[in-house]
Amino acid sequence: MSTAAVNTPSRWIWIVGIVYSAVILATGLWVSLATGEWLALLCAAGLVVVPVGGVALRARTARS
Repeated sequence: MSTAAVNTPSRWIWIVGIVYSAVILATGLWVSLATGEWLALLCAAGLVVVPVGGVALRARTARS
């Protein structure tokens, strides 16, 4: 009986993406709290949302 192999490059992409997102959001939150400006948090959120949207779009087009 054979089992499907785990796609390790895809797994690493998800791990790197999660770490990237956490670091960017934490940095944005820190800068936002340190300066008292909400713009840093907005920019950090944009740096996370755009790549996540790109990955979601790529995954959707790969299935069809």
